[in-house]
Amino acid sequence: DLEKNYPGLRERICEPDGKLRRFVNLYLNDEDIRFKKNLDTELKDNDEISIIPAIAGGF
Repeated sequence: DLEKNYPGLRERICEPDGKLRRFVNLYLNDEDIRFKKNLDTELKDNDEISIIPAIAGGF
């Protein structure tokens, strides 16, 4: 459980309704979870999770 191991993580990456924030990209073994079952995607032993904030800038 990520929240148990990293307190406060959920509120940083999820909206109050529990959905992943727009600017957060979450990958499971290099695949975007939005193209899987989103936050309901099942994890297996040795899976690798990458949490990457989207970066936008000015001109």
